[in-house]
Amino acid sequence: MKGLQTVAKIVVLGAIALWIVPWIFFTKVEPGQIGVRRSATGGVEAGDLGPGWRLRFPGLHKLTYLPSTYFFLDYTDDDSRPQEALQIRTKDNNIVVLDVSVPYRIRPSEAWQLVQTGNHQRDANDRYRFQRLAEETTVSVLRERLAELTSSDFYSTDRRLEVSATTLGILNEKLGELHLEASAVLIRSVKFREEYEKQLQQIQLNEQKKLLDA
Repeated sequence: MKGLQTVAKIVVLGAIALWIVPWIFFTKVEPGQIGVRRSATGGVEAGDLGPGWRLRFPGLHKLTYLPSTYFFLDYTDDDSRPQEALQIRTKDNNIVVLDVSVPYRIRPSEAWQLVQTGNHQRDANDRYRFQRLAEETTVSVLRERLAELTSSDFYSTDRRLEVSATTLGILNEKLGELHLEASAVLIRSVKFREEYEKQLQQIQLNEQKKLLDA
């Protein structure tokens, strides 16, 4: 009888140990997350940790979790979006209002370097510091590069796509310094001042009249 009790105690203690040990010495990186391990003795460890169970020793290791998914910078007149539509002065001195989206993310295998810079910290609005830096960098590059277009260039799909591609390359050079990368510069809509829109409409009417007369 005592032998059965001893076996039962061993089984129970073993089950408890199997439950407690993983909880103490392992932590889980969820899908859509990147784990970065920091050691109390060696600082941030090189390399990102993908989803799954990861070893940690209490008091020695601490894991930082960052999103591996895309963030979106949306410059639009939509009141539900935090950023306003982007105003650019064109090469021929017109003001154009652009709806632009820029999806970006932490560069693969560089989350640990981002943590080293301290830009993974959150501000009072619960935003990552790298989000603010990404926004500042993106606005600066967009204003500089898109200002190279003339008013008529904005109506040319080929020219607009060409400049968007060039802008994306330059933007990624800047974001790369922050260990971030953008996947696209998407210009959704273009609006000029009302006076210029009326002028364009009149020009188009005049062109149509010339064609009809011919």
